Amino acid sequence: MKRLFIPLLAITLTLALVLSCGTTKNAEDIALKNSQFETLKELVAGKSFEISVATAYPMNTYAVMQVTSALLRNTGNAPGRINVMANGDYIKIKGDTIQGELSYFGEVRNVGVYNPSDSGISFEGAPTSYEVTENEKKQSIRLEIDIKSKLERFTVVMELYPNNKATVFINSMNRTSIRYDGTVKELVESET
Repeated sequence: MKRLFIPLLAITLTLALVLSCGTTKNAEDIALKNSQFETLKELVAGKSFEISVATAYPMNTYAVMQVTSALLRNTGNAPGRINVMANGDYIKIKGDTIQGELSYFGEVRNVGVYNPSDSGISFEGAPTSYEVTENEKKQSIRLEIDIKSKLERFTVVMELYPNNKATVFINSMNRTSIRYDGTVKELVESET
């Protein structure tokens, strides 16, 4: 009985030690995530931040997929995922002004009102609506913004996360929807 007791005690103590270390790490992770979420809330409340877009995800129709497959051949991109880091795509929020310059890949429905040399998504000005929703459970912030450009109206939905990741959905009556992924950071005065 004594032979069995000592190894069993050693295993129990080792297991308790390992589990307690994991609990400390989890507590530290939770504290870090909470701190990052508070920082993100302050950033959004201050209305002075930028989303640098890295990737575009067009909502492809068959026709768009055929065209983009041909255009993107040998670039490392695919019709459903396009790297736009080199384009400098962004959305900036500074006070009551929102500015965005984004590459667009998709179908445009009202061709008569567009300038073919300017096929991206571009807007600047005060939004017609601006709504912020904080999700404490998921630790994310959702911004829903309606803004007009010279020729069309956009609904911009942004999901911001404490790890500085951002997902942006843009919808318009005149275009197929598109999603972008990027990073969110504080807007530096020299960037305005």
